[in-house]
Amino acid sequence: MIKDYYQILGICRDAGAEDIKKAYRRLALKFHPDLNRDDPRSAEYFRDITEAYGVLIDPRKRKKYDGDRKRGFERERVYQDIFSRSDFREVFDDLPIGREWLERLLMVSRVIAQEAMLSGGRPRDVLKRSLVRLAAQSAARVFHNVMDIHEHIRIPPEIASGGGTITIEYRPGFSKRRIRVSIPRGTTPGTVLKLARMGRKNPAKKAGDLYLHVDIESS
Repeated sequence: MIKDYYQILGICRDAGAEDIKKAYRRLALKFHPDLNRDDPRSAEYFRDITEAYGVLIDPRKRKKYDGDRKRGFERERVYQDIFSRSDFREVFDDLPIGREWLERLLMVSRVIAQEAMLSGGRPRDVLKRSLVRLAAQSAARVFHNVMDIHEHIRIPPEIASGGGTITIEYRPGFSKRRIRVSIPRGTTPGTVLKLARMGRKNPAKKAGDLYLHVDIESS
């Protein structure tokens, strides 16, 4: 049996998206490591509730989770998917948590696990050594998987067949951004349009890419 994500968030099994977000916000503030400096376990609790949120807020992951409780999810992949979808990561907007701090806390779990296995020691010391290791590595490589953004768009059939432009809104950071996108002639459902350097920016100010997954409106 894998973790009971519903129990971790304290919600019922038929909870809707807003209930999931509300529960996560409440627990994120409760287990915010900066508010629990005397409890080194708070960072791990924070990762657990974020993992639970990432699975339950994603309809595909939630369906898979509800159907098979024997197979788990890769935690870092769950985190990456949260950051890649603006409608999933907007839950962080109301939290007094710095985005860079949040990314470091969530995405360094593998490094921390390796450091604990190799060197051991108190949890606080392991975390400190892990952050030193991360600082020595390429920041672009560490955060690359969360800089790209994937958005789903629906376009009219006439624009899909003849080409044209549409206006979309997405959230590369804390605020929304509106851009015009050129749609090539003959675009079909499932087409993925790549907009270079229109994704999120890492601390080094290097931007990822924006990927638009196209669907066609019913005529």
